[in-house]
Amino acid sequence: MRRTMPATRFADIALAVSIALACATARAADGAVDTAELARQIEALRQTVTAQQAQLEALQRALERAQAAQASVATPPPPPMVAAAEPAPTFAASEAPRVSLGNGRPTIASADGRSSLALRAIVQGDYGHYAQAAAGPLASDFRRGSTGAAPNRETAAARDLSDGMYFRRARLGVEGVFNRDIGYRLVVDFGGSGTESTPKISDAWLSYAGFAPFSLQLGAFSPPANLDDGTTPEDSLFIERATPADLSRSLGGADGRLGLGIRHSGARWMGALTLTSRTVADAEAFDTQLALVGRVGGLVATGESYNVHLGASGTWVIDPVDSGPDATGARHAIRFRAQPELRVDSTRLIDTGPIDAKHAHAIGVEFAASWRGLFVQAERFDFGIDRVDPALRDPGFGGWYAEGSWILTGESRRYNPAAAAFQNPRPFVPVSRNGGFGAWELALRYSETDLDFLAGAEGLAVPAGGVRGGTQRIWTVGVNWYLNANTRLTINYLNIDVDRLNPSPTAFGAAPASPPRGARIGQQLDAYALRMQYAF
Repeated sequence: MRRTMPATRFADIALAVSIALACATARAADGAVDTAELARQIEALRQTVTAQQAQLEALQRALERAQAAQASVATPPPPPMVAAAEPAPTFAASEAPRVSLGNGRPTIASADGRSSLALRAIVQGDYGHYAQAAAGPLASDFRRGSTGAAPNRETAAARDLSDGMYFRRARLGVEGVFNRDIGYRLVVDFGGSGTESTPKISDAWLSYAGFAPFSLQLGAFSPPANLDDGTTPEDSLFIERATPADLSRSLGGADGRLGLGIRHSGARWMGALTLTSRTVADAEAFDTQLALVGRVGGLVATGESYNVHLGASGTWVIDPVDSGPDATGARHAIRFRAQPELRVDSTRLIDTGPIDAKHAHAIGVEFAASWRGLFVQAERFDFGIDRVDPALRDPGFGGWYAEGSWILTGESRRYNPAAAAFQNPRPFVPVSRNGGFGAWELALRYSETDLDFLAGAEGLAVPAGGVRGGTQRIWTVGVNWYLNANTRLTINYLNIDVDRLNPSPTAFGAAPASPPRGARIGQQLDAYALRMQYAF
């Protein structure tokens, strides 16, 4: 507050100045002072100064009253009997944490950007309808799923796959970094296959990037196993991965796989090698599986409107799971089986059954390319098993798929070099009440998976060492509607053809559960599926 001069001091100064001026004016021409005239002028000046002093004092009192009234309004006293609140913590501008909502994902980061925490979520609700011939009696309707004696739900379910709705994935968790170099993620999944399951760990890992461009990862995660596996579930072109790619990833990878991995990422490519064990959902065993999973891939050509990707992948099972010395059947079992690219019903229609193995492998090559709104992707896989029994031939299986899409609204699928895979397009104009219509994509895929080895002829026993896992061929037509960067609706139509022979008269238990020797237990059917998805 600016200080004001007291009125009395101002009057004294003014009077002194006035007396000096009066003396100067009362001096005669000869230098003498006219005393009477000087006294008269001093008295007149004193009266004038006294009146001014009274005015100044009145103005000063009015100013003090106005200042007191203003202070009482700006800072009212706290209410009686109420304690004053603790002062809120304050940060210097350079220390305040930063909160953001990039692409709908809530994120908190330290002011220097070296530490962060972000929420992650993906929810996929699926509806499926299977259009197949009506179920007949077990004795005459030979359609079957996975092998296994009763109780085996798939023995009957293959004749009448269940329609319905469920949550394929319902994942929630956090991810971020500590002090720039240590990354982390913890994600729990409440979804399932065919029905929701109890919460299970999808990701729980730490990573260290202090050896850049290399990074280390330890915990439960999905190790890079192939191109379709590298595409995240929210970015997949169809509701489910192609069957051969899913068999490859499940051999030594898949969600929640415990392992230790090393990865190198560049501006246009990535490479990864992971030593893996069991998944967090596996049952207890005498010795868990040990495997190596590797993948390398990246852009071999890129431009303003196009990208071309090549890559290769491989899995080597060093030690299959050990079921113990009293196990019936295969003690070190390797098994390939799969659902028909839809999980609303959990029944597997192709299945090799357990094979006693010393080792197993999967080898794949991959290709993908995009040009403006067009996109293509394909992979080829070979699978092999080294049997324990040297008298039997080692079986080999294979599969491949090719898929493509066209984005009608002009967007492009984006390439992510850190994962060496493509991502969903981001709509130019998200859906809104102001006329936005999002992005629309048409998609087509063909996949073929052959799990037969020395299958033999219909009506006859399987040859020695033969495997009747079945051959599955699927055409899928899809429509994807991207409402915005976080929300998507997908419709798929599948035409499924399974050609498979009964492995043995006891493969599904006592008759009539097991069809006759060498009977055809495959089928043809159509399926329709709808998915609602949001993710951040």
